[in-house]
Amino acid sequence: MTTLVRTTAPAEAPITLSEAKAQIRVDHNEEDLLIQHYIDAATSLLDGPAGLLGRCLVTQSWQMSIDAVTGPILLPFPDSTIDDAVYTDAAGGTLVYDLALQDQRLLLRPSSGHGRPVAITFTAGFGSAADVPAAIRQAMLLLIAHWYDNREAVTMGAAGYSMPMAVDALLAPYRRVRL
Repeated sequence: MTTLVRTTAPAEAPITLSEAKAQIRVDHNEEDLLIQHYIDAATSLLDGPAGLLGRCLVTQSWQMSIDAVTGPILLPFPDSTIDDAVYTDAAGGTLVYDLALQDQRLLLRPSSGHGRPVAITFTAGFGSAADVPAAIRQAMLLLIAHWYDNREAVTMGAAGYSMPMAVDALLAPYRRVRL
C-alpha cells in the first residue's frame, strides 16, 4: 500500500487577493472573504494529487510511504526534487538509500532494501507563485471571475457549462498524463 501526505503546505497561493480583485474589477473589501474562497477553490481544483493538473503549483513538501518496494517507483508529481528515501530493515532499523532518478522513476539502491517499507520525502512545485506558468495563473483568474459572476450552480434559461472553454485550453499543456 502507498500513502501520500503533504508535510509542508505552500507558503503562498498562486493568485493573490489583489490579483483576483483586479480581474473581477472589485475595488471594495466587502467580498474579500468570498473572493478568497474562490482563490482557494481554484487552487484546490488544479493543485496536488487530486487536482486536474496532477502536479503541484507552488513549492510544497510531501512524503510517500510504500509498504514494500519491488522495483522502480514512479513519483506522483513531475519535476520533483527528492530529499531522501529511508527504508526499514528486518530489525526495525533504518537505512538511507542512494538515490537515482531516471524519467521521473526513482531507482533505489541497495537492492537488499527491496521488499521492505520505504519512506520518500520530496519537494514538488514550480517554485514561488510568480514561477507558476502564466497560462495556469490566467486560467485560475478566469475561473475566479466565472464563479464570481455566476454564483449559482445552474442558471435558468442559460446553457450550463462547468468551466469556460479558455480554461481548458490554457491548462491542457500542463496536465500530467497518468498512465
